[in-house]
Amino acid sequence: MSYTAYWNEIVSEYNDNLNCKEEIVQKTWEVLFKFCFGYSKSDIDSQHSVKMGVMTKRADIVIKNDTEDLFIVELKRHTLHDGQEQLFSYMNQLKLDLGILVCDRLYIYDYDFTARKDSFSVLEIPFALDNQNGGRFVELFAKENFNKQKIKDFIKDGNARKSAETEIRKELNSNLISDLLKKHFTEKYPSADVDSILSSFSFTVILKSAVQTAKIIIPSMSNNPAPYLSAFNNGNKDSTQYTVNGTPTGGKGPTVYAAVKLYVESHGGISFAELQNAFPDYLAKPGFGKMIRRVEDVTSNEWSGSRFNKHPILLTDGTKITVSTQWKPDNMQNFILGSQNIGIEIKPIS
Repeated sequence: MSYTAYWNEIVSEYNDNLNCKEEIVQKTWEVLFKFCFGYSKSDIDSQHSVKMGVMTKRADIVIKNDTEDLFIVELKRHTLHDGQEQLFSYMNQLKLDLGILVCDRLYIYDYDFTARKDSFSVLEIPFALDNQNGGRFVELFAKENFNKQKIKDFIKDGNARKSAETEIRKELNSNLISDLLKKHFTEKYPSADVDSILSSFSFTVILKSAVQTAKIIIPSMSNNPAPYLSAFNNGNKDSTQYTVNGTPTGGKGPTVYAAVKLYVESHGGISFAELQNAFPDYLAKPGFGKMIRRVEDVTSNEWSGSRFNKHPILLTDGTKITVSTQWKPDNMQNFILGSQNIGIEIKPIS
């Protein structure tokens, strides 16, 4: 099997375990490290004891060879976006600089355990079939290929590509298209004629993954969202799993987070005001009624009550925003309908 085929097997197991408890996720990854990465049973140290002051805790998986620990793996339920702090505490104690966090996505860390404060580089890999970084991840972490420096370079290069992508997206807009067309045509025709003709056209730049095959136009819900809600409010506890533009994202909270993050990533240079316009507060009603906020505007009570996601999304101007975690079937459907209007398709997994 190719490394991409092994990655696709990991994605399949990830999707099968979306609703499973952490102990099931643990057993699955123990098997994956044997089947996809080639480690033997003796290489996989499950529930590794870690001394934390007067307490002893257990790291989910430590992969080792005959002489040393190679890297640590922290496993969470696949519907959660959590575990970084716990992973770092283990890496500090075990003096390990490579770590993997598996939750709603897969994160690979190059961590400096000698620094006073957390200092790290991280590469994020969504659980999507045929993901190029996913195949490369399997290749680099396979027992026969394992090389720390190559993994660190992979993380560094991945972040450099992401930074370049962000900069390109910031510049890739309708004004750039218009300027390039003007430059092209003024080499052949008078500038005044080109300006006159181009002024009668409008240009729009849209990310392909954000475009639905058949977009559904839904009336504005800003004045009266109630008619959209009655069919979905059955009062029962809901554990529905979703996809965003075809990618599994987990339950309600992680799905909302993923949708907002996708929109930010596909609209380089978007401001906080523009983001609030795309995701207005009425999408979160009835209920909490707050959709997105600047991190500094969230109150201590809201943080302690876990009303907002503790993993901020960074806008290109440096603003850190956070997303509501307060979702039930009624306001979730409100959010789904509103997201359709801006080209984001959210579907329940049947």
